[in-house]
Amino acid sequence: MIKIVPLSEDDILFDAEAAGEALDKAARRLRPVRFSGLCPIGRQVLFVFNECDADEDDSDAKFVFSRLPSCDINEVSAAFLSRFTGGFDTLGTFFIGDDLWGLFKRLPRNA
Repeated sequence: MIKIVPLSEDDILFDAEAAGEALDKAARRLRPVRFSGLCPIGRQVLFVFNECDADEDDSDAKFVFSRLPSCDINEVSAAFLSRFTGGFDTLGTFFIGDDLWGLFKRLPRNA
C-alpha cells in the first residue's frame, strides 16, 4: 500500500504547523506506514508514505515544516545539524518561490 498526501504551497505557507499535522495524521493508519519521499510539482508537493513493518512505522512521528535560513550550503548544513541535535531527522527540501523549505520528523525514540 502507498499513501500519497498532496499539499499546496499555500497551505504550507499559511499554516506550516497544520500542514505538518496533516502528515502526522497520514502516518497514523490501520496499516503501518513510513515516510518515503516528497515530490514538488507546480504549486503542490506530494508526500509519499509506504507500507512497512510495524516496528519501522511513523505512527508516533511529529512532522515539521521549516523555512530554511538561505540557500547557502553552510547555513543549510548548520540548520540540518541544529535540527538533528534537537532530535529531528531531515526528510527532504523543496522550494516555495525563492525560499528553501525543509521537512523534518521527530520520533519519540529520538527525544
